[in-house]
Amino acid sequence: MDLSIVVPIYNVESYLEECLNSIEPILSNENVELILVNDGSKDGSEDICYEYIDKISNNKQQTTNNKQQTTNNKQQTTNNKHRIPNIKYIYQDNQGLSEARNTGIKNSNGKYIVFIDSDDFINCQVLLDFLSKDDIDMPDVVFLNAVKYDKGSVSYFGEDYQPEKILNQSKVEVLKGLCRFRKFPGSAWNKIIKRELIIKEKLFFEKGIYSEDIEWSMRLFNAATTFSYLDGCYYYYRQGRKDSITGTVSEKSIKSLLYILEKNAEMEFNRDISSYLYSFLSYEYLVLLFIMTSKNIECDAGIKRRAYHLRFMLLKSNKLIYKLIFPIITLFGVDITGRILKAIRGNV
Repeated sequence: MDLSIVVPIYNVESYLEECLNSIEPILSNENVELILVNDGSKDGSEDICYEYIDKISNNKQQTTNNKQQTTNNKQQTTNNKHRIPNIKYIYQDNQGLSEARNTGIKNSNGKYIVFIDSDDFINCQVLLDFLSKDDIDMPDVVFLNAVKYDKGSVSYFGEDYQPEKILNQSKVEVLKGLCRFRKFPGSAWNKIIKRELIIKEKLFFEKGIYSEDIEWSMRLFNAATTFSYLDGCYYYYRQGRKDSITGTVSEKSIKSLLYILEKNAEMEFNRDISSYLYSFLSYEYLVLLFIMTSKNIECDAGIKRRAYHLRFMLLKSNKLIYKLIFPIITLFGVDITGRILKAIRGNV
C-alpha cells in the first residue's frame, strides 16, 4: 500500500458527497486506501458514507449487511470497520478532529498518509502524479498547493511554494523559503507525510485543543529532514461555513493558541533552524494578539499577561518586521498592539 487517505467526518452531510466524489478517481489504484472515520456524526453523514461505498463496491447487499452490523456495535470501534476493497469505514463516539485523525493513522497501511477534511475537496490528479513518481525519491514531507473555495470562486491562500526552494534543498533552505510566506503553512491537509516518520516521532494530533494543526506542524517541521513539492492546484479549502471552528473566535480558540505558543516556547530547537521555527510561531503570536481584540471576547488579565510574556519569540524570529513589533508590545501592551494589527491587517 503506497498511500492512505484519511477523512475525519463529523456532521458534514451538506459537503461530504462532494468531498468523497473528488477522491473517487484515485480509488481504482490498488495501492491507495481510503479511511473514513465517522466521529459520532448525528446527521446523515453515515448514510452518505454507505451510499458511497455501495457505489464503489457495486455490492449493495454486502454493504447493507455490514451497515446493520455496524449499527449494532457502534460502541466498539474495533468491531465496526467497514471494509470494502480499499475502503475502511470506522465509527467512533465523538472525540474531536484530533482523535478522528489519530484513529485514521492507527488503521492506515500506506507508506504515506494524506489528510482531507470532509467539508473540503481535492483535485486527485495531484495525488495520482505523486503515485507515479519513482520510489527512490521518498521524502518525509511533500507540500501541496491549496486555494480558498467560496461558492464556486477560488482565491489565493497565502502560500506560494517555489519548487526551486524545496526540491533538492536542505532542510534549512526549505524552512528559510517557507518563511517568505505571508502565513504559516501549518495545515495538516496540504502535505503528504511519510507514515514511518509519523509513527517513529509519535506525530499524533493532540486531543482537546483548537488549532491542533499548528501544534502538530511545529513538531512535524522539527522532526522531518527531507522535503518535496508537487505542482498543481490540489486542495479546495471551503469558506463560509457558519458552524466552522476555524472561522469562529472563541475563548477556547484563544486559550488553545496561547497553550500551543507556550508549549513551543519551551522547546529546544536545533540552532540552524531555530530562527525559522520562531518565525512561524511569531506569525501565530500576532494572530493571537489580533483575535484577542475580537468584540465578542473579553480576555482576562491572566491571558493578557501570558500573551505579553511570549513577545520574546519575535526577537528570535528571522524576520525584521516581527522584531520591530517587539518594542511596540513592550511599550503599549497586547491590547493596543492587537488593535494596531487589526488596523493594518494584511500588511504584517
